[in-house]
Amino acid sequence: MIKPVIIVPCFNHGDAFASVAEKLVEYKTPVIVVDDGSIPAQSKKIKNICSKHKFLYVKNLVNGGKGAAMILGFQSAITKGFTHALQIDADGQHDIRDIPLFLKIAQSHPNELIIGNPIYDESAPRARLVGRKITNFWVMVETFNKNMPDTMCGFRVYPLKAIEPVLKTIKFKRMGFDIEIIVKAYRCGIKIISVPTKVIYPENGTSNFHAFRDNFYISLLHTYLCCLIPTWLIRRVLHH
Repeated sequence: MIKPVIIVPCFNHGDAFASVAEKLVEYKTPVIVVDDGSIPAQSKKIKNICSKHKFLYVKNLVNGGKGAAMILGFQSAITKGFTHALQIDADGQHDIRDIPLFLKIAQSHPNELIIGNPIYDESAPRARLVGRKITNFWVMVETFNKNMPDTMCGFRVYPLKAIEPVLKTIKFKRMGFDIEIIVKAYRCGIKIISVPTKVIYPENGTSNFHAFRDNFYISLLHTYLCCLIPTWLIRRVLHH
């Protein structure tokens, strides 16, 4: 029997998170909200929402990126005895109605990592879709697996005991986090289950993604992961 918790990393998304929070309470699953160094006005909004819905509120004093927020969330979840963490974004992109499905699959496959395979509608920016295709190609190279799911989808369920050792190896704690942790989890032998889920880009929504900076950052991540391929292959041979 798993003991799940929902982790929501949140950076200056107090307004969007208000509506997401109203939907999360319907699923009667504990929620940890990680405020990743939001500006004071936004932090106040996020904290008030958590107080209203009895969500656990934790905060990074300085913005460290999604990875830093998730690692703090994981640590809080592990400390409180949860076995699985469902990660979902605060900006309303993910289909919250799929939470029961994700947790049901995690219940049946408690040692595996469940990740959303995004189904986009016409709201998805073309540049973002192209960027994802490029990343998916490099992830295929980095894992020698042509069937790897979209590693940029932030809707997923982590088995905490299995993923805890991987957290200590994470180097890219901003936009590259979602990619790095999946690739390293796969290399550590954690099996991955892909689940189709709708992803939307809300009208008038605000994104923390900055095209040039974050694409450059992700390019560095792929270079780093490719450089680790020989070490990974040697370890794989030795373990077999």
